[in-house]
Amino acid sequence: MSSAERAANILSKLEPEDLRVLLAVELSMAGFEFVPLDRIVKYANLNRQEVEFRISGLNKKGLIYGQEGSYVGYLLNYSGYDCLALNALVKAEVLEAMGRSLGVGKESDVHTALTPDGNQVAIKFHRLGRVSFRDTRRKRSYMVDVGRVNWLYRSRLAAEREFEGLRLAFAAGVSVHEPLHNNRHIIVMSYIDGYNLGRC
Repeated sequence: MSSAERAANILSKLEPEDLRVLLAVELSMAGFEFVPLDRIVKYANLNRQEVEFRISGLNKKGLIYGQEGSYVGYLLNYSGYDCLALNALVKAEVLEAMGRSLGVGKESDVHTALTPDGNQVAIKFHRLGRVSFRDTRRKRSYMVDVGRVNWLYRSRLAAEREFEGLRLAFAAGVSVHEPLHNNRHIIVMSYIDGYNLGRC
């Protein structure tokens, strides 16, 4: 099961407080390699016991990583990031349900999905940081100015850049997927029903 499929299955089981804790970790990751509990308590605007309870559950669900020892901190992983992005797209009434996998590549996972009005779309989850993309700062010029940031943020930048490229190409009449929406590292685009060229 992919990270995206895991997130889609878990999302309906998360409570608003769980999402607040995930968001607090996401917002704090810009300043910390592992986010301390006090910062999560502050950003989630929940009491410490509630945050500890939520973190325990999120960790068991595989949505965050925890670091124990002299420095206790937490880090969002791709499944947790997927939950935040999917939740935002559902709340914005962009997506209703996620469907089958269309493919898994070196830097992304692509799935079908349904919109609230029943249209089928494709959703692409950017996944920078996989083995063949460890040197993105050297290979991608738009990564040069971002400094030392985590892979989630780099994936978000890649998705934003691709979304803008699709928008410009589609507006110019190029035969590409119509870009419909972008949130974090996810691009929602029109679905093209076709065959892989390798099968032709």
